[in-house]
Amino acid sequence: MTGTIQVIRKKSKQTKAKDPLAKQKLLWTVGHVLTFVCGVAFSLTYFYHVSIFYKYRNWKWLFLRVSKKYAFFKGTKWYWRLASWAPQILYRLSLCGVLLAEGVTMYQNWSHLNPTWFDLLAAENFQSLAVATLWLVGGGKSFYRLLPFMILSYLHITSRTHEFTSDDKQLDRQKSLDNKHLLHVVAYSEIIVIFALLLDTLLMKSGSSGFLLVAYSSLYWLRLNFSAYAQVTVLRIVEKLDKKVPAKHRDSWESVKNFLYAKIKERSDRRVQVERA
Repeated sequence: MTGTIQVIRKKSKQTKAKDPLAKQKLLWTVGHVLTFVCGVAFSLTYFYHVSIFYKYRNWKWLFLRVSKKYAFFKGTKWYWRLASWAPQILYRLSLCGVLLAEGVTMYQNWSHLNPTWFDLLAAENFQSLAVATLWLVGGGKSFYRLLPFMILSYLHITSRTHEFTSDDKQLDRQKSLDNKHLLHVVAYSEIIVIFALLLDTLLMKSGSSGFLLVAYSSLYWLRLNFSAYAQVTVLRIVEKLDKKVPAKHRDSWESVKNFLYAKIKERSDRRVQVERA
């Protein structure tokens, strides 16, 4: 009796389907990590410089005037030069991370659509891109300019898994409520930047201070129109100062409050319409 030959077929390995958004997710993550890590590193150098302000600021000018002759690193070798450039490099790398992360988000949101300029200006991601670009081309460096981006990048990094796998708007809203204190810090830091730029302009710290003040104020106006946490934070400040406003300025003050209330209500109504659609 002839023996039968049993043919054993190897099971074909099922290739895992590649994630079409894998590269975008990687770039998005790299951008936020770059923003946060380089921002924290720059902040350390920033506060170190602040702690020794008496060495390079003249007390005769109430420490408002900086001595241009003072050097933090006095060595002439290449690594001393690199160390002197480190704060500027870290600052710009952090802003480049913002451009990378927000650019990916903008591409995902609008690549298959034909947005109008109003749609773009109303998008907080576009506003962040505009502000980061302004800081890159405008010169100067400040911890307060990076602080909003650092906090937002931290929030994105810590909720990275949720953002990649979930599309639950109710859960997104709950996470925003859980992080409302950090979002208010973001809003307060954006206001501090305006006052810092105003002070730089009055002291004529640089030739671009006035330009930066006007440009940033225009972008912040967009925040007040379309950003919920910016509206609520400014409204908090307005209500705290409400009792200190003189009677002759009461009408103008009430106009500001009514504007903020109207914008908050408008945003709430728009969100309800989107959810019903």
